[in-house]
Amino acid sequence: METTNANNDPALQLVLLAIFLIPAILFLLTQANTLKQVRPENRSLAPGLVWLQLIPIVGQIWQFFVVARIAGSIKKQWQTEDKDSILGINADAIADGNTGRPMLVIGIAYCSLSILVIVFNLFTRSGMPTLSGLLGLAAMTCWIVYWVQLAGWKRRLKQRIVMAAA
Repeated sequence: METTNANNDPALQLVLLAIFLIPAILFLLTQANTLKQVRPENRSLAPGLVWLQLIPIVGQIWQFFVVARIAGSIKKQWQTEDKDSILGINADAIADGNTGRPMLVIGIAYCSLSILVIVFNLFTRSGMPTLSGLLGLAAMTCWIVYWVQLAGWKRRLKQRIVMAAA
């Protein structure tokens, strides 16, 4: 009787790939669409460049740049609009920490934790799977929080465009 190893089952591998790729693509769409809500002169990154995060190894490094540039772009857009705003909302008052760039801290946290999970799994074969799991859970939590905040900023920027057009 032949036993099948789950690692060699192509159908299972495709399902696992889809489970990973679908949220990743939706996340990258959110990043790209958020950047599209920022005026081109305020963007620190072209929306299409977020897709470079899909490249193995390079993407893990590039994600730090994407997070920082999205935060900078949103800050610049918000400040530009504040100058024209009758509401008088201060961009720094609603931004993240002392940087004045929204979502930067949580974004760098998710990037850093995801790198730590990869490094930890590469160099600790028989080590402590509990620690790796906790790092993975923390990375996923930060990623989800970042994604939710990113979607919120996309909505805010879109609402400002609609209000400005009215």
